[in-house]
Parts: sequence; C-alpha cells; structure tokens
Amino acid sequence: MENSSPDRSRREPGSLLEQARAMLGPEIVATATANAQRLGLEEAPASTAAILKAIDPEDYACSPNTPLTDWVAGTIADWTTLDKIFALGATLSNLAGYGSMIATPANSPYGLNGEFTTAVTHTFRDVKTFWDIQSGDIRIKPMHSAILADRSALYRVFRTIYNRSDFDSTYFANLYASWAEQPKFRNHPLLSLNAYAFTGVGDPNPAVAALPDQIVMGDGILQAYQAIGLGDVAPQAILSHEFGHHVQYEDGLFASDLTGPEATRRTELMADGFGAYFLSHSRGASMQWKRVRLFDQVFYGIGDCNFADPGHHGTPNQRLRTVEWAYSVVTGAPNQGQILPSLTFAGLFDAKLPDLVAPDAGS
Repeated sequence: MENSSPDRSRREPGSLLEQARAMLGPEIVATATANAQRLGLEEAPASTAAILKAIDPEDYACSPNTPLTDWVAGTIADWTTLDKIFALGATLSNLAGYGSMIATPANSPYGLNGEFTTAVTHTFRDVKTFWDIQSGDIRIKPMHSAILADRSALYRVFRTIYNRSDFDSTYFANLYASWAEQPKFRNHPLLSLNAYAFTGVGDPNPAVAALPDQIVMGDGILQAYQAIGLGDVAPQAILSHEFGHHVQYEDGLFASDLTGPEATRRTELMADGFGAYFLSHSRGASMQWKRVRLFDQVFYGIGDCNFADPGHHGTPNQRLRTVEWAYSVVTGAPNQGQILPSLTFAGLFDAKLPDLVAPDAGS
C-alpha cells in the first residue's frame, strides 16, 4: 500500500531466506530477483529459488565449502537468527551495492584503510585499454559495508531502485540502518562480500537506466581473500572477471542456445576466461605461472554447487579449468605480443565449453 508500512509482524515458515523475503515484501523481492538475474548477481548463498533441475549434481565433483566460505562462516559464528535474516535481506536486495552506486563518491578508497586502492585503480586503467571495446564510459566504485548504516543512501535505494513510496522508503531505510549501525555489523565483510558489473541499458526503470555503466568492488570480498592469503592477486582477478562482463555487454555475448543455470554458467565461465587471458598476457597484467596458480584459487573459491539456481556460476573445478585453459591460449599463441579480438576469444571459449563443463565426478 502506498501510505502504510508493510506488515513485518508475521514471519513466513521455512528457510531464513524465505523470512528475509517476507521482511522485504513481494514487490521488492520481484524487482530484486529480476535485477539479480539481469546482472548475474546471486540472491544469497542458501538460495533455493530455482525448482527445475538443469544440471545433475551427481555428475560433478563439487563441495560447497572452500577456504573462502569457511572463513566467512567463521565471522558470523556469533550471529543470531535475526541477524542472518537481516543480512540475507540486504544481500537479496543488493542494498550495499545500490547504495554505493548512488551515494559513494567516485574517488573513495578501496578497502577499510584504502589498502586495495592501488591494485584496483591500476588494474582498471590497464584492462580498459586491453580489450577492443568502447570502455571510456565505464566507471568503478567501491562498496563499503558501512553504507548500510546510511539512512539517506538506503532511502534513495528504496525510493528510486525499488519505486517505493516515501513512507515505505523511510521505513525500510530505518529498519536496515538500525540493524547495520550496530558496531559488529558496521564494517562486517559479509555485508559487502560481492563484486559485479552493472549496466542499466534497457532497464525499464528510468532511474536505473540513467546510472552509468560500472563495476562495483566490495570491501568484503577483497578482505576475505586477503584473510585466506590471496590478497596479492584477488583484486586483479575479480576486477578482470567483472570487466569481462562488460566485454560481453558490448559484444552482445549473453545470447546463446542455452537456458537457465547452463546459460548463466556459460557467461560466468566466459568472464573467467576473459579475466584470466588479460591477467596472463604480456600486454595485460603479465602474471607468471606462480601467480596464475594463485588466481586459479580466487576463481575456485567463488565457484558454487547451486546446480538448479538460475545464478549458477559454475563449480569450483569448472572455474579452475577455465582459468587454466585461458592461460594456455596465451602461452600457446604463435605471436605472444598479439591480443586476440574479444569476439575471437569468445568463439574459442564457446568451442571449448563442452570440455570445461564435462562431468567430473569420480575423476
């Protein structure tokens, strides 16, 4: 209703994610889900939204636990059920991401103390000149967990992104900020544990369509990789993957004959390939094999086993194989100084895709 607060007194039975959806209400959930699917954002690690099974999990060697997920789980060991519901709601609606896109100044540092700023800004500068797409209009923004305690930013998210009334936007902004401003949540890595490529082109919401093309880099995902010993390569690996999505946007590479989880898996693994090719190439980040093995682990750590989820990004093993294949494209090239056109590279990837996603259980 336009001028009344949504009823939050009732809690839907079932999973924590269902309760988080109930807190947000069906209108916001519907918009958030559509946006997430368009941008390739995951709803939440425990998402069970997809019912139709597109890939048989028994064919694949896949564990949902990686050093990254284990570290993150350790940071929320003292959280209550209600804390987790709030966090899932914030993740589902991408509050930190949208809040950062709308309200965070462009020159803000990356990381709690700016420790990732140099790696991120230098990599962004280099990858923009590496690929043969029009990239002058692409921006980059940090995502800080503290944005969730900013009532003004949250109000703008609910008012413009989710088209809620002034009354509802104020209600939701106060609801989430009152939770997030508690000391233990204010800079918690879980609340900015994401990075994504954004384009508003074609979005029916004028406020979303007006936002510039950009990459959003969360403090949390960078902090988590630093904590497990991959801080040396994670900013470059994550950023080059997200820029790979902008290559796909510009080249029209999202369309394929695949559907559902298999379609998303293709685009995500292709972005891994674009990223690894840039990182390995002598005219890109020029990383040697020792460091390539490290960013192998970065992509491995954010694989998933959500085979039926429309946001399935590929298993850890599939992501690792994609990185190794892209490295072999670089090292096996007769002309080491040549950068393949992006469409040529994408064609090579599509030809290789059946091998990259072949069943591997028992192998």
